Amino acid sequence: MTGERLFLRSAACLIAALCILGIGLAGDATILTNGYLIDGTGGPVLENRVIVIRDKIIEKVIPGPYLETGARVIDLEGRYVLPGLIDSHTHLDSPEAAGRALQSGVTTARVLGSPYFRSLGTRDLIRKGYLEGPELLVSGGIVRPDLGTPFLVTLPEYGRYLKEELHGAENVRAIVHALLERGVDVVKVGASGKAGSAYTDPRQPELNTEEIKAAVQEASKYGKRVAAHAHGRKGAGQAVAAGVYSIEHGTHLSNEILDEMKKKGTYLVPTLAVMSPRADPGGDSADAIDLRRRFRHMYSALQGVVKSAYKKGIPIVASTDGSYEEYEDTGRIRIPHDLEDMLACGIAPMDAILAATRNGARLLGVEDRTGLIKGGMEADIIVVDRNPLEDIRTLFDPLVVINNGNIVLERLY
Repeated sequence: MTGERLFLRSAACLIAALCILGIGLAGDATILTNGYLIDGTGGPVLENRVIVIRDKIIEKVIPGPYLETGARVIDLEGRYVLPGLIDSHTHLDSPEAAGRALQSGVTTARVLGSPYFRSLGTRDLIRKGYLEGPELLVSGGIVRPDLGTPFLVTLPEYGRYLKEELHGAENVRAIVHALLERGVDVVKVGASGKAGSAYTDPRQPELNTEEIKAAVQEASKYGKRVAAHAHGRKGAGQAVAAGVYSIEHGTHLSNEILDEMKKKGTYLVPTLAVMSPRADPGGDSADAIDLRRRFRHMYSALQGVVKSAYKKGIPIVASTDGSYEEYEDTGRIRIPHDLEDMLACGIAPMDAILAATRNGARLLGVEDRTGLIKGGMEADIIVVDRNPLEDIRTLFDPLVVINNGNIVLERLY
């Protein structure tokens, strides 16, 4: 046997022995070890799990101990590991806001409207690798009778809607088509009025069933989903009948509408935190006082809806409905605020966590790559100090954030 063949055989034997011992040779891995794992499936907490990350992907999750030569090993010292959080209804649109969201543990977000479609640019900066931020799925604007100047500045060919309302199924279809051609990831329609303005009525229906159905049909041609802004009962009922994928807010949903949502598999994104007193507008103006009064009533009604939806088994999803801008009241809301409010509605701690992980991934259509911690998924991971099933507030203070395999926050002191 030649010296070269003897060397190759010895090397092969060494590799085989190391594999039997669970010791790899690749040097480009990051290993999280000695942690408790809440994997996003809803199963029990797993003790002393090792997560191997390679090439932005979770390669495997195994019981410890595990060694790998050349790898970066992070000893979690008994802390808790979860999938990165998913904010399924937000309005962040700036690079700075994207950074704040990421630092809070949000690794995926759905942006349902931003002025002048700014979120599309921020999304593309992230996708092209120029900016570190959550994966963004963006609607552009909201399709409703009053499209508004920021929407029409972006699509000036529809400028006639500066002076007239958008109505008619074919007209709605044309607007949705234009949005899809611009590259939006999701379509948002207005099924009822705004809640955050003293001059609008959140119970007032907007687009009707046929108009919303046209939006759903057009979006489906592109493989996209439709979310419906709906506070009022009539508007929400029309949206569910038209086949939207999710109801955003749902403040005044009836049991009949909830039953239909359960039947159709429609998701509920209740935006509890933004409806709570913590997001009340400041100031002593008459408008601010009117809004605070409105929100007190709406929050109470929404809590009742969430309790009923949870009992019926309707999938509930977490969100902030905020901008992550420091100067705005809603910009200071974070996902754990919403989870705290879910617990107050009787949602079990594990189900609240699933609302911000697995359920969000399913709603956004990205469940094949994120929302769970298991082999083959993108490495979207957070680490917190304590068990969030016992104290959800620990999620306010992530110690490690890993976004698509990149460690963007690490402070395990």
